Amino acid sequence: MAKKRIAVLFGGASADHKASLRTAYNVLCAMPKDEYDPLPIGITRAGRWLFYPGSFENIPNGVWETDTDACQCVLSPDAMHKGVIKIMQDGQTSIHRIDAVFPLLHGKYGEDGRIQGLCKLSGVPVIGSDLAASNLCLDRKLTNLLLSDAGIDVASYLTFNRGWLDHMDRMVEMIKEKLTFPLYVAPTNCSSAIGAYRAENDDELDEAIKSAFSHHPTIIVEEDLEGIAIECAVLSDSFVSDRFPVAQLKATDVNGKNVARYSELIIPAEIDENTAKKAKEISVGAFRALGCKFFARVDLMVTNKKIVVRRVRAVPGLAENSAFSKIAKAGGGSYGELIDRLICAAIDYR
Repeated sequence: MAKKRIAVLFGGASADHKASLRTAYNVLCAMPKDEYDPLPIGITRAGRWLFYPGSFENIPNGVWETDTDACQCVLSPDAMHKGVIKIMQDGQTSIHRIDAVFPLLHGKYGEDGRIQGLCKLSGVPVIGSDLAASNLCLDRKLTNLLLSDAGIDVASYLTFNRGWLDHMDRMVEMIKEKLTFPLYVAPTNCSSAIGAYRAENDDELDEAIKSAFSHHPTIIVEEDLEGIAIECAVLSDSFVSDRFPVAQLKATDVNGKNVARYSELIIPAEIDENTAKKAKEISVGAFRALGCKFFARVDLMVTNKKIVVRRVRAVPGLAENSAFSKIAKAGGGSYGELIDRLICAAIDYR
């Protein structure tokens, strides 16, 4: 039986470039060699696509970019090709058909649906959610609107566009009328804590708003809830998802200006069985409400009143030491088996 050729995209023109390199190294090393023929494609910070035929060991440190055997390539938007076009230095080209694309990219050039849309045009399966779900999950405003419409609790929030910078006093007044300190301020469209701040007073709120707007034209201001931060890994195979334990994050504040950093992942979470069951049900509901496919990670907060969804990540980190991978391994099976399951799900999907 012929091996399946999988184009693995890594790097990218975002602030999460380095994290993507580490993930790609882990995934490429874990892919079963007797089943898959990986086609590593690195994207530089400048947005250049390079087919990289060298050692996987040179990916995490960035040396892959200088490999003399690397050549320019593109994912053909022509569905007749269903593959990658390599462009050699002498101008000659060759088409390599692929069975699926595994995008290990983060941020607005990897999670927002652009790559997923290109895969759709190319007629090639993408391992993960499609254009619509990817975009919905990255945009915090759209996520909250759809989850609320589905009856899923989210934190109280407000959103503003950059035009409000000319009316700062009124914006702050509106925020204080509806929300209570401490507040979480971030770009609506971001993959991590980039441009995100925790504000405990008016001065910090003013600074956080300006910083968030420097990263994106729309920001979200949410109440920074207190409680137990937990995470659920969801697969479209409900049996496997149900087998996964709920994980808990222990937070450590860096300083008053930054959002909490999570230094420890506890599996299983220190919550009762009923709460864990409810968290899983809410996570699956969020997965479906946003139209996710194959896998996602749902971040939640257990407060003294309810369970609130904080974030749904349609493209969760998939490094071997990532939260998603650790939760999956705790549910049974190796890291390599997880990667194999994700690839098979995309290829077999109709």
